[in-house]
Amino acid sequence: AVVSTQSTGIIPAVASTNATIAAACVTECLKIATSSYMHLDNYMLFNNVEGVYTFSYPCEKKDDCLVCSKVVKEVTRDREDTLQALLDYLRDEHSLQNPIITTATAEGESRTLYMSAIAQLKDNAEKKLTELNLVDCQEIVVTDSSLKSPVVFRLKFNH
Repeated sequence: AVVSTQSTGIIPAVASTNATIAAACVTECLKIATSSYMHLDNYMLFNNVEGVYTFSYPCEKKDDCLVCSKVVKEVTRDREDTLQALLDYLRDEHSLQNPIITTATAEGESRTLYMSAIAQLKDNAEKKLTELNLVDCQEIVVTDSSLKSPVVFRLKFNH
């Protein structure tokens, strides 16, 4: 059996897992097509250690989750604040480690405002937000190693 497995290139564990997942997909399709049972909500745990065990449950989501809500968050700052003040706020308020901040120019081009690894951009931290041509209601995109995806903030200035 070992020789035939090596010659065909099929690994038995992978083949049986693929077959199990395919069976689960077909079962869900049948449940949806026939409306005979409740369909899988959004998560299924498959355990194939000692027999086959599956468990499904709906994952709950916080409406204000920084990563998965996809809602533009508002950040209110003073016009005279520096980019460093904004960075400190983001680090403290959202537990960011090493944020990278980008925005779009009036022409629609992406512009990186801060990245600690690049000296010229690191110098931007001491500049005022208005010196960086940021305007009221401008959107900034923040990425960080602690985030699964970029987060969009709308910069609001105090009047």
